Amino acid sequence: MNGLSPSLRAVRAAVGIRLVQVIDTHQGRWADLSPASDELFDTADALVSSGKRMRAVLGAVGLALGTPGAQPHKRNRLMTGTTASHLGAALEFYQASALVHDDVIDAAFTRRGLPTAHRQYTAQHASSGWRGDATTYGNSAAVLLGDLLMSLASAEMGAAVRPLAESAQAASVRDAFDAMTAEVAVGQFLDVRSEVSALPAPEVDAAAAGQAMLDSALAVVRHKSARYSVMHPLLIGALLGGVTTDSSLYAALRVFGEEIGIAFQLRDDVLGVYGDPDLTGKPAGDDLREGKRTVLLAMAWQRTTQSGRALLSRVLANQDASPSLIAAAADLIRDCGALAAHEEKILTHTQAGISALGTIPLEALDEAGRTDLLALSQALTARNA
Repeated sequence: MNGLSPSLRAVRAAVGIRLVQVIDTHQGRWADLSPASDELFDTADALVSSGKRMRAVLGAVGLALGTPGAQPHKRNRLMTGTTASHLGAALEFYQASALVHDDVIDAAFTRRGLPTAHRQYTAQHASSGWRGDATTYGNSAAVLLGDLLMSLASAEMGAAVRPLAESAQAASVRDAFDAMTAEVAVGQFLDVRSEVSALPAPEVDAAAAGQAMLDSALAVVRHKSARYSVMHPLLIGALLGGVTTDSSLYAALRVFGEEIGIAFQLRDDVLGVYGDPDLTGKPAGDDLREGKRTVLLAMAWQRTTQSGRALLSRVLANQDASPSLIAAAADLIRDCGALAAHEEKILTHTQAGISALGTIPLEALDEAGRTDLLALSQALTARNA
């Protein structure tokens, strides 16, 4: 996502500095528990030292939307200032927490090109000759790492609203953050449950079964990732900047955020099958091996033949699926027209999100804000990693 403007890249840099400060402070606080504490905080540091920081950028853009018409230098200071950095750090720590837990749930091997946290801890246990089961230790340690990151996120969110004291505005910001974290947990459960549910039997009408799969997949997309990836960070930032929930700006941002968030996750689902591992940091076809019931899979189920559905059934949730079997499933999804239809769906949601910006009065959304939102919509939906 190198196409972002210098001001948006500056947000990423400022938040990166804050993340390091938080980790260093806490690592120093628990230094007497080394080496155990170092094992925890070093892994946390590695997790947040990379990534696109798009949630932090969205939060900062939302924050600036509360001050339309501000001079460029003032706007840039606001987006890289203390409040924006606390907000960005909160969103990034929360994402890292969700990713760690998600990787444990999925038994994922890699994240951003490196072994996942639970696998790192598993390997450490095995190489150290410790007692007990290495995998159990690795999963337990990673869950606790995720909890730590969630705690850091909450503390940074508290720091972001502290200047607002006990105001109604502060309460609305915290409520929005809490609503985000709760919704992701619900969405994650929907995802876990969908992965273990039985695939439709061969005699079941493929169109009807595919539609049911599609509806379920879209519910997971909306509640697990779309809103927390785009809508919630943008709205939390806007509330922190003084935008009120009864304004036309807030209503339009909700639509923009959800629609672009859906397109963002749908793009992610394409990358989960066809992405370049050197860019995504994950093996090609990983979503198929993990049994993800994605919108892309549902659309393929509707369009392919009975033998095609049998192939998909053999691949899904099969960690031992060979590269040739994964490649055959990927070819099937493309050849049956599902990939092209899925791309149309991404475009439809992207256009719906952009159209929502046209409903905002000019005095409520200045040109700088509109430009940033349009740039983000492009970066989020037309990416290759």
